[in-house]
Amino acid sequence: MGASTLERIDLAPQTVREIKEVNPASGTSILLRSPDHQEIELPPGVQRMILDALVSIAEHGEVVIGRVPDELTSTVAADMLGVSRPTLLKWSREGLIDSFKVGSHTRFRREDIIRFRTERERERRQAFNELRALDAADDTALLNE
Repeated sequence: MGASTLERIDLAPQTVREIKEVNPASGTSILLRSPDHQEIELPPGVQRMILDALVSIAEHGEVVIGRVPDELTSTVAADMLGVSRPTLLKWSREGLIDSFKVGSHTRFRREDIIRFRTERERERRQAFNELRALDAADDTALLNE
């Protein structure tokens, strides 16, 4: 098959243009067609990874795919969460996120970081939806005056 571990694949400009033209809509699914023309639907996680890769290529012209190690440094974990390292270490000291020490260095488990990120995204969406509901209620109140 195509790529092996740590293999770089350069995309031709035409391929990037074709990916931009695809522009997968929400709810798009990816099917594989076997040599005997059977359609095989990929698992949702695999579909999401491929669609995210296509979006990255369309927007930035490149994508890097790799597996995050089980044990993360505070710098890598902070990058994954989109926060500064001092903020992450503060959250760790406050018990908001689990961590452990390797010598004097603070480390984080990948699963804990992913779980924390997912929860923060859920809370952010919920807060945004509540704000939209309040805004809609204010608009309705203004219209009724």
